[in-house]
Order: sequence, then C-alpha cells, then structure tokens
Amino acid sequence: MKGNLQVSVSQRCGLTTHFRVICASAVMVLIMSGQIAQAADGDLDPTFGTDGKVLTDFDHSTDIANAVAVQTDGKLVVIGTTYINNDFSDEDFAVARYNPDGTLDETFGVGGKVQTDFPDLAAVASSVVIQPDGKIVVAGGAFPLFTFAGDFKVVRYNSNGSLDTSFGDGGIVTTTFPEGSYAFDVALQADGKIIAAGTVFVDFNPGDSSNTDFALARYNPDGTPDATFGNGGQVSTDFLGLEDDAFSVLIQPDGKIVAIGSANDPATFYDFAAVRYLSNGTLDTTFGVAGKVHTDFGDQNFDRARSAALQPDGRIVAAGFAISQNGGVQNFAVARYTSNGVLDTSFGTDGMTQIDFGNCCQGATKVLLQSNGKIITVGGSNGESSEDDFLLARLTPTGALDPTFGAGGKVRTSFGDLNGGANGAVFQPDGKIVAVGFQATGLELFADFALARYLDAEGLPLPTPTPTATPTSTVTPTPTAMPTATPTATPTPTATPTVTPRATPRPRPTPRPRPTP
Repeated sequence: MKGNLQVSVSQRCGLTTHFRVICASAVMVLIMSGQIAQAADGDLDPTFGTDGKVLTDFDHSTDIANAVAVQTDGKLVVIGTTYINNDFSDEDFAVARYNPDGTLDETFGVGGKVQTDFPDLAAVASSVVIQPDGKIVVAGGAFPLFTFAGDFKVVRYNSNGSLDTSFGDGGIVTTTFPEGSYAFDVALQADGKIIAAGTVFVDFNPGDSSNTDFALARYNPDGTPDATFGNGGQVSTDFLGLEDDAFSVLIQPDGKIVAIGSANDPATFYDFAAVRYLSNGTLDTTFGVAGKVHTDFGDQNFDRARSAALQPDGRIVAAGFAISQNGGVQNFAVARYTSNGVLDTSFGTDGMTQIDFGNCCQGATKVLLQSNGKIITVGGSNGESSEDDFLLARLTPTGALDPTFGAGGKVRTSFGDLNGGANGAVFQPDGKIVAVGFQATGLELFADFALARYLDAEGLPLPTPTPTATPTSTVTPTPTAMPTATPTATPTPTATPTVTPRATPRPRPTPRPRPTP
C-alpha cells in the first residue's frame, strides 16, 4: 500500500526541484500518517528501549522488579530484589531509575542502579512511592534465611539514590511486630506520613497453613512510629482466625485507610478481603460488616486480591486471581465495591468478573484506573514455554473487556521463549502504560528486571486525589491483640501461585509459606 501510494504521488509530481521537494514531503507525511494510524492501544511503544522493552541486570543471579513509580520529570523508578547468590542465601533491595526513553539514568546511584544490603538477612522490596520533594520511599521486608521471623523494612532514598540519613536509622526504618512480619505496599498521606501494609504472623500450626493477620504501620515524616495510630503506630486485623494478608493499601481523601488482600474462610477457603480504618487505626464500622469485607468468586478454592485502586466516586476496584477447584484454572479476577464495602452490582456479574487468557494459570498483580473510567489490569501467566508472559487487559467501566485495546481487550507480551511476568505497572502522565517484572535469561535460576511500555491514547490516569488533613481523633484506638507464640516448626516456603517461573523459584518473593493450588 505504501509503495503504491508513493508511486502514485510521484507520477503526479512535476519534474522541477521545487515540486520534487513538495512531493517528497507529502509522501513522508502520508507514510508516517499510515504508521500512526496502525498504532493501537495496547501496542508496544517502539520509542521505549528496544521495540518497547528493556532488560536490566544487576550483575547477580536473579533480579526481579516488583513495582514502579513515575517522577514528575517522567523518569521511572523501579524497585525489586536482587539475589546475590544462586542458592538465594543473600537478597538485597534493588532500585533502578530510567530516563523516559528506557535508558538507565546515570545520575542515579551507580550507573542508574542502587542496592541496599541488610547483613545476614534476605530482603525483598515490594512497593515504592515518590514524595513531593523527590525522595523515594521503598517498603518490603527482611528476614533470616529460611525463617519467617522478619520485620517491616522502609527505606528512603534521596533523589540521587543515596540513603536519606534524616529518615530512621541512616535511611532505614525497621518495624518489629510481636512475631514475623512483612510489608507488601506503601502509601503516602497528604501530611507526609507514611503507611505500610502487609502481614504479621500470629502463630504457627505445624502441618497446616500458618495464622496471619493484616498488619499496618504508620510513620511520621522522619520515620519514627506515629503514636496516634493504633498501638504505638501499629495495627493488626484478624478475620476468622486463619491466614489473612494485606497486599495493597489506599488513602481516601477523607483520611480513611483501606487495606486489600485475602482472608481464609473455612467455608470458602481464600477470599478477596478488605478492611477500612479510621485515620487513627480503629475499624470503620460503616464499611462492610464491622469494617471488614470478604468476597468469594464462587467455584474457587483460592481467591486473592493483589492490588486496589480508588475511583473518584469512592468506589474501590480490587484485582488479583481466582483459582477454580475444578481443574485448577486460575484467571485474572476483578471486583468492585461501593464506598460502603458492598459489591457494586453494576460491574461485571454481581460486582465481579474474571479474565481468561487461555493459560492454565494467570493472575493480576496491579490495577490502574483511567480518567474515562476504564480499568487496566496487569499481571502474568504460568503456562507452557512462551506462555509465561506479561499480560494486560482493559475493562470498560461496567466490567466488560474493551475490544479497542489489544486483541479483544487483552495483550500478551513475550520477551522470548523463556518465562517472565509482570508484578507492577504505572501510568505515565501521557497515558502510556509501563509494566515491570522479570524475564528469565536462559541460565538456570537467572533473571533480569524487565520493563515494557504500551501505547494507550485514552489512558490518561486519574488525577491524584488530594486527601484532607488527617483529623485528630479523640477515640482511643483498640488494636487487635497479637499474642506472642513460639513457632514449633519452620515451614518450607512456597511461591505465591501468581506467575511462578520455572527458571526463577520466586517471581514475587514472599517470605513465608503460601498454599499451593
């Protein structure tokens, strides 16, 4: 078509130099217009990295990116974990910063990369948020190898990648709950306070799943515990006395805090779970049942929310995975709740929907909201050979797949024949989507940070809500008691079932056991 178009225009051109220049310009405009017209939402952005993809090696055995944030200047901050040794005996926080074109930012750390070591501990960075002053806050956990007596770790970096010594102890804050704990997400309040959310052990049941609770900690801007929150800056929440894990935390404009994850119900096994707290850490009894919600996707034995986002109207979108008891099929799962914690029946089927990419196993790890109400879900798969890929899907505001995105609403990106998956994503200010995760490199137990950027012409992100100042409450917080227990057995860790690579034992490292479907 382009060749015929060029000949046709050339035939109509005169022989003078003036007209040849005009015609040549016309041809280029038409050709470029054709190329632009062919670009569609969900296509890889060829201006990023190599054909839309970037791989980054920290010069160790395995590097896994878990989250990404975008700076006001368009630079991307990607965080995760680097495994120093093949036997996973040493793990560090890993941070890389990229220019808008996907090249490493040489002004950050050493060659665009930073590692933070926690001596004699295995450390996993899970989440990142960027402060208005450009400082970078990273949350995760660190624990002795092959045990789960870990702690929340929150690290703050200056904009050049150096540790911010005005924060905590030399830039690092350690929060110890009565038993082992781990932070999966971090959020920033309007007053500069920092909230980390994750999991705390309550006790161990040898031969059975461990007992865990939602765990939250709030810090003052200097990293000290916020004594106005919960019990000395800590809160834990139990659902039914079994395994409850918080993977995502949101700050509402009114200062209330929503934590999203999963809860183990003896009747339905693992369900999506949500808790809303008042600004002082007490349960908000206007949400769900006494502040709590859990949602079963039906014929499932394992439903888990991994990410959540807040709509301007107060509705909450949660995304993760649902695994069927019959055949073990695992799909993306999305639920939407009204502002009071009830399933929104205008979304999907009774407030829920699932997305099947055709693999045996796939799960969403991140959900993003567009300004037009559409929903982007990002994650990965675990299938055969090249089926282990980055996966994206776009839903309409009512929960249907959006046919204008990718192929029938879905996008699959392979970095080659080896396995990989996306653990996080972010919208750039221009609406493009950047997904991050890992890609196996062909060597046993080796993987690199992997990034991919996608076009999304209508993907302008929602404006960041401006929370009201955190009110001073006169209610005395009564956090859930956390009994101290001595583990009688050390369970063998298993991987989170979402995106389990064959070449990489832990694509989303989790410092404690997970039920394997």
